Amino acid sequence: MKTRTLLFLAGAIVALSHLANEWVSLAHPGGLVWKAAGIVLLGLYALSQRAWLAGAALLFCAAGDVLLELVFVAGMGAFAIGHIFYVLAFLEWGRILGPNKRDHPVAVLVVIVSLLLLSWLLPGMGDLLIPALIYQVIITMMVATAFVVKAPMLARLGAVIFMISDTLIAAEKFANVDVFPGAVWITYAGAQIMMAWGMSRVGPYRDRALREKAAAV
Repeated sequence: MKTRTLLFLAGAIVALSHLANEWVSLAHPGGLVWKAAGIVLLGLYALSQRAWLAGAALLFCAAGDVLLELVFVAGMGAFAIGHIFYVLAFLEWGRILGPNKRDHPVAVLVVIVSLLLLSWLLPGMGDLLIPALIYQVIITMMVATAFVVKAPMLARLGAVIFMISDTLIAAEKFANVDVFPGAVWITYAGAQIMMAWGMSRVGPYRDRALREKAAAV
């Protein structure tokens, strides 16, 4: 088994293992290290595959995992930057493989659902109104972008599940919804695993290189 694959598997296992912290509640800094470690490993895997934008997204999200526990708004900011890198990563897939007109209705549906969620959560946002609105726009843009370009289905699914995970956090924080223990983390870790693997496929980059080589002959 290749070292890169082992790195991915290690990241996935460590990320999923943090689900146990719902019951273990490891104190800081150990808990923070455990929380971020799996996502950092997934980021390093993406970077090892030369998926630079996806790797940067994962590392900023890992920083967000830590910062959310320390300064919530700073954590939101780190995740927002991570989502911007994911947007750029999806756009890179689109630049290589082209637009995906077939799924434009899905992108529109994503925006509509986001607006409906916003109307529900808005009354409880309080002092976090402005950063929460900015974050909502950015993550919605990330998921919508996934469906207007030709990109790996696994990465697209990961983007949707990422938004579901963040919706669970928002519902708990802004609408006082009791979220099932572990639901936030399992959806978040699953989304990051899907995006790390899906975004790190080198096929399109290799195909482009072959096309350019053939054109030069």
